[in-house]
Amino acid sequence: MEMMVARNQYERMGSDVTMQCGSLDNDASVSWKVNGTDVKAQHRLEGPRLILTQVNLGHNGLYSCFQNPHGERRDTIILHIGSE
Repeated sequence: MEMMVARNQYERMGSDVTMQCGSLDNDASVSWKVNGTDVKAQHRLEGPRLILTQVNLGHNGLYSCFQNPHGERRDTIILHIGSE
């Protein structure tokens, strides 16, 4: 089992944030979790990308993406929202 290294992504409060699932192709089908649960915040999916709109501090967390249909984890991103 390969060790998945989380990477950090820093974004500004109020911005729209795009997270890319590893190096997957644009037509890849993925599912995302944040802190181990489904993403409840307003978002949309574009292939392997998760787009969050107008983020705030509540969006901070550990985001993981899984490639369908087998659910292999492909990427882990720690999202940091800053007010500056």
